[in-house]
Amino acid sequence: MIYLASHPGRLLRCCCLVISLSLPVTAVAEVTVQVEGVDGAMQEGLRSTLSIASLPADAEPSDARVRYLHRNAEDQLRNALQAYSYFNPQIDSRLERTESGWLATYEVNPGPAVLIEDQKLELLGEGADSGLFDAWLKSPVLASGEKLDQQAYDALKADLLELAASEGYHDARFTESKIEVYPEDNRARIALTFDTGPSYTISEINFGEAPVRESLLRRYQTVQAGDPVRNDELILMQRGLIDSDYFELVDVQPDWSQADEQHRVPVQVTMNPNKRTAYRFGAGYGTDTGARVSVRQDRRWVNDRGHSMDTKLELSEVTNTLSSEYGIPGVNPLNDSYAIQALYEQETTDTTDTEKWSLAALDKRLRGNQSWNYGLILEQEKFSFGDDEQSTLLLVPELDWEISKADDRLNTRNGYRLGIKLSGAEENIVSDLTFAQVEVDAKVVKSLGDDWRFLGRTQLGATAVEDFEHMPSSRRFFAGGDNSVRGYTYKELGPEDDEGNVRGGRYLMTYSAEFDYRVAGNWRAAVFYDAGNAVDSLTTALKHSAGVGARWQSPIGPIRVDLAKPLDDDGFRIHFSLGPDL
Repeated sequence: MIYLASHPGRLLRCCCLVISLSLPVTAVAEVTVQVEGVDGAMQEGLRSTLSIASLPADAEPSDARVRYLHRNAEDQLRNALQAYSYFNPQIDSRLERTESGWLATYEVNPGPAVLIEDQKLELLGEGADSGLFDAWLKSPVLASGEKLDQQAYDALKADLLELAASEGYHDARFTESKIEVYPEDNRARIALTFDTGPSYTISEINFGEAPVRESLLRRYQTVQAGDPVRNDELILMQRGLIDSDYFELVDVQPDWSQADEQHRVPVQVTMNPNKRTAYRFGAGYGTDTGARVSVRQDRRWVNDRGHSMDTKLELSEVTNTLSSEYGIPGVNPLNDSYAIQALYEQETTDTTDTEKWSLAALDKRLRGNQSWNYGLILEQEKFSFGDDEQSTLLLVPELDWEISKADDRLNTRNGYRLGIKLSGAEENIVSDLTFAQVEVDAKVVKSLGDDWRFLGRTQLGATAVEDFEHMPSSRRFFAGGDNSVRGYTYKELGPEDDEGNVRGGRYLMTYSAEFDYRVAGNWRAAVFYDAGNAVDSLTTALKHSAGVGARWQSPIGPIRVDLAKPLDDDGFRIHFSLGPDL
């Protein structure tokens, strides 16, 4: 009030402005804003700072409002340009009437950028000599002669604080952070002092209530008392406990309120248990199995030692399986475990009936993207080809190794998987016959540009055995089916007996080459060529097929429909399958 009264001219102008804003005006349909002279992200950034460009699409501003926003636009652009290190721009602004409303044009010449003339950088605290923070001292963001980039400067400071916190320097701070800009000379000076403060270590790790023993939980620790407080290690520990499947929620946090004078801090682990028992139901269809249903009970912990029990029943037109696995955590439970597995399996194909019981002791180890499974399996199998019924008892040591890598497990653009299994038995040790067997399974997916992919796979197998006639059906090789040689039914290919029943072979060789193309959205079209056979002699000819297919990328993996034509036989076959490409 006093300010306006002492300036009657300004008071009069303000009153006139209020009156003019109160008068009825004709609504304008559109205000078009153009920023010229710059392009790309800078152009978009400058435009986003303009109030005149932020009017809602359905706004009806008065003429006076448009002119007011236009007058403010130049100052808004000058302020915005400073964030890009341009302090002496030239701006030519125009406001014109058009048939549809208004056209506001701003021709921007940013002028010379402000360059860093010199800098004073200082590192203090216990972390000064650790080497952890040396890289920021050499950052081009702070180098003399470089363009001043305030956004990069702020990001560098944030990264530095985050790095310090992740390495246990909880009290790290900037004691000086200053940029002096001299617009008349287009130069700047930086003064930055970072004090890491003391390095905090873990005094103890406290676990909250849990359904399993604390001694088991401590096997998931990635840090110990006396270690620095590192966020990445605490996050790794948190993920491990969640992956244990005992808990639905895990929180691992340093309790900074309990830090002592020696800069030691306790870590508190809070856990919400998962449901002890989970049930899963499934149903599906595949040309190898026909219609299928499954039910699974997962007992996440049987006792406080963290043992588990996983029982699964699968029923289909071809194979019926009942399995139960008792799991025991290893010394490093994230990567090592033991299991006792009981299995009953019954399979009926066009020429083979198989019934198998097995009991296995398993040692499972995970090393990065490699898995090693060692097993000792006692199995009793009854099998028949036509009217020829047999029964075999085997004690089989087995080694199963696999390595895999994929950019996306469900929608793979690039990846591979290689598996090798070795198994055998000795007639003098429980078993009814002696044999040795090796199996190799390999797949690769390779992107070819944005829309094309190549998918290749091969299966190889070999058996050394004198008495092949007593070799159980489940350990013989067959070919044909969705994941073998398409165009043939499941286990259709292999040596035959005198009655024409496919009895399986000593060797297996299959391979496939496929190209698919994304036609629209999640839909892909494919062409493929398959070859292979199960044989008793490596000189036996392979079977070949070719075809086309369609794929739909569903949330649970690719759904495939293929039309395959055998090149060595008559007819064709439709294949339907679901699952990851690797």
